[in-house]
Amino acid sequence: MKKKLLVFHPSLAPYRIDLFNALNEAFETNFYIFRKHQLSQRFDAEKLEAQFNFKPNFLTAGLELGYKHRMIRFGYLSKIVLHKPDLILCSEYNILTFSIALFTKVFFPKVKVYTLCDDSMEVAKNSSKSRRVGRFICLKILTGIILGNNAAEKWYNENFPKIKTITLPIIQKEERIVSILKDAENISTQYMDQYKLYDKNILLFVGRFIKVKNLQFLITVFSSYVLTNKNAVLVLVGDGDRKAELQTLVETLNMQDHILFVGRFENEELYAWYRIADYFILPSTSEAFGAVVNESLIVGVPVLCSDLAGASCLVNEKNGVTFNPYNEEKLLSILKEVLPGKRQKATKPVSSNSLMPYTFDQRISNLIWFLNLDAA
Repeated sequence: MKKKLLVFHPSLAPYRIDLFNALNEAFETNFYIFRKHQLSQRFDAEKLEAQFNFKPNFLTAGLELGYKHRMIRFGYLSKIVLHKPDLILCSEYNILTFSIALFTKVFFPKVKVYTLCDDSMEVAKNSSKSRRVGRFICLKILTGIILGNNAAEKWYNENFPKIKTITLPIIQKEERIVSILKDAENISTQYMDQYKLYDKNILLFVGRFIKVKNLQFLITVFSSYVLTNKNAVLVLVGDGDRKAELQTLVETLNMQDHILFVGRFENEELYAWYRIADYFILPSTSEAFGAVVNESLIVGVPVLCSDLAGASCLVNEKNGVTFNPYNEEKLLSILKEVLPGKRQKATKPVSSNSLMPYTFDQRISNLIWFLNLDAA
């Protein structure tokens, strides 16, 4: 008989599709979502929900506080009474997680309450005072934490030895990504034609144009690289409040032919860019994880990843390089070493080219076993 799982989560996102679907298959699960859209970026809600194997319930009634959009929602505690779960899964450390854990501890003490925490080790170590306080209070009453990488788990084990932990990186199911890639083949060819990318060495970035993504650093280093490597192109996929500033920098450096702002994409239109990249880069100075690294590796595109990003745990000597996101000379030397290689063609068949060090099924099976054991 399946255990009952109750999931409370802030919003739906593409990188949670496979996790939530797997939980729904392994447990008798009810999902309650507090926002219909992420605050940082909006996804096509209809296409996103169509990929889940369950119908999410939305609990959007409540308040949004001005300070960092803190949420107060109504009715979520009654769902615990209604469903009588064996396990509850929350997200991060906030008033919702604390109240769920406290309510459960008082009225349903046998129920195990976990939280998903995306902290990298750097984020965990350098949290704001308010987050440290919230974390300290929540960890007093939570059963455990599901963390994104081993370094963060080690840090938690050293600093909070009484709390149970398990690591599940933010990774996706390879078969689903490959199916999207196959549908994106013609779009990749269109991009190659539109931007004249045939025979170019392509470095790809996907993400928001915000300060911590460190794109000014990337543009500066890449511009130096292009001075002696005219065949290279940096493709920037995304949008954000730094876009105009970054475009001005590119114009000042006279790099418009080598650094392309192509827009923000989802689904096939996004994955078509992965198909034609030689390398992917994530230069963030602060990044809890970075789901784009997993996407790139599944496609078979090696990654240059900031060693301050949680997703650096996915990168090894066989699939990429990690680097200090403040060291321009080091990144420049890495680009000179890796980028001149022969590029992939957009028409290359998609098969089992994954560069991931492990699969989604391997990691999710560990989590399901762990939760079932704890709920026994």
